Parts: sequence; C-alpha cells; structure tokens
Amino acid sequence: MSEEVNLSAEEKELLLAAVRKRLPSLSWSVSAMGQTPLNPTQKESLKGLLMDEIRESGGPSSERGAALKALLDRVSRL
Repeated sequence: MSEEVNLSAEEKELLLAAVRKRLPSLSWSVSAMGQTPLNPTQKESLKGLLMDEIRESGGPSSERGAALKALLDRVSRL
C-alpha cells in the first residue's frame, strides 16, 4: 500500500535540489507530489538519483546523507 507523501518544506527543497542537479525533467513530479501519484518510472528515477546523492554526500552517516536516506525510504514506500 502506498503512503501519502507530505514532505516538510526542508525535505521538499532537499529533494528538489537533487532532482534539479541530476534530472531536471522530474522537477514537476516533485512539485506535484501529493496531488499526482508518481508512475513507476518516475519513482525509480527518484530512487536512483537519491542513491547517487547519498553516495556523493559521503553516505548515510553524514547529516545530508541521513536526510537523503530518509527521503529515499519515503519514496520507496510510495
């Protein structure tokens, strides 16, 4: 079962920053989260770019990496 996505302003900004950096064509998907469900391709793309950002940030042990990991967990449950 999918979870309602209610990101905080900080979470949404972190996700948007990662999307704009790695896959700008998905920016609208992030903006529409909560109103429009993600399709499987969008979901997998977001998961992949979040994993890349986590690796680049030094892994989940860094503050930014931990925040990205939490976002990845939420996106994975959609």
